[in-house]
Amino acid sequence: MSYMIELNRSNDNNMATQKKPYKDTRQTGKISYLGKRGILVNGDCLELLSGLKTNSIDLIFTDPPFNVGKDYGTRKVNDNLDAEAYRAWCKQWTLELVRVLRPGGALAIYVYPKIALELGGWLNTLNGLEYKAAIALKMKSGFPIRGRMHPAHYSILYYVKEGAKSTFNVVRNKTPICRHCGKETRDYGGYRSKFSKFEDEHGVPWIQISDFWEDTRPARQDKSRKDINELPIHVAERVILMASKPHDVVLDIFGGGGSTFHAAQIHNRYWIGSEIGSVTPILSRFATLFGRDEEREVPSRLNKCFDKEYLKTVLKKRERKILKAPLLSNGHSLNKEDTLNKSKVLGF
Repeated sequence: MSYMIELNRSNDNNMATQKKPYKDTRQTGKISYLGKRGILVNGDCLELLSGLKTNSIDLIFTDPPFNVGKDYGTRKVNDNLDAEAYRAWCKQWTLELVRVLRPGGALAIYVYPKIALELGGWLNTLNGLEYKAAIALKMKSGFPIRGRMHPAHYSILYYVKEGAKSTFNVVRNKTPICRHCGKETRDYGGYRSKFSKFEDEHGVPWIQISDFWEDTRPARQDKSRKDINELPIHVAERVILMASKPHDVVLDIFGGGGSTFHAAQIHNRYWIGSEIGSVTPILSRFATLFGRDEEREVPSRLNKCFDKEYLKTVLKKRERKILKAPLLSNGHSLNKEDTLNKSKVLGF
């Protein structure tokens, strides 16, 4: 996630539809993981985007840096830019995201409220992009901040690209149960019986989600991995279930701890990702969950998404001997909650 701020300012709102063939003008990243369903490039997100074909991606879900001075453990990332430089950089990668997104595809960006206002305003000006929702995600943890309100939610900006029918699946979560009395905490307004067909084996119904997600928590930052912000997998899982179908291609250009790739993998989607910082947490996560085996050739479903010259370049940089990713140590063990599916697609 390099902060490269050169921006072609002519016809900004039309740039998203222009074809941009790959040109090897920057240092090309290298493939760090190549599996049956996914490919991870350790390098600049803009460089990866330049190597993707126009209208090739079904769903984009990503969590960009917020420009709040966070130390990502690498000189390649400056998270303390002046406001104009940060806005210019955000314009670069959002324009590229819209370009590679197929008509009918969905774009979901995880941000905090201040950025949501600015980035949402910018996205609303782009031709061919339709606003769907600004999803609020409740933060369960937080401390009062003297002199102002303490933050209690994050946002997901949700858009679709016009030109074709979009995918929207009804996603449901299980009704919360009071841990003290064991009863359902939801008020059904007298219509409890209408949810009986969505009950689980214990008689607890699954309820359609709204644009306010109360069961989420903020990105987890492991004390032993201060350079990694890791979204809970159920956030990525919910977006993937809602806005894509099995075998669709999911893109995340800010890989972080690999939650998006993990969710895509377990829900039978293909995925493409990049991370400019350390990819060891992602590789360790995959080795622990899915084993150490990798592929030697790019899956045909993903091969269609890439410019041939770009793919040829990054494949050349890959070591001939496939590296065996380390397993997660006890100190880096996955939270049990991160291996459970919290959401389901159960119809209307």
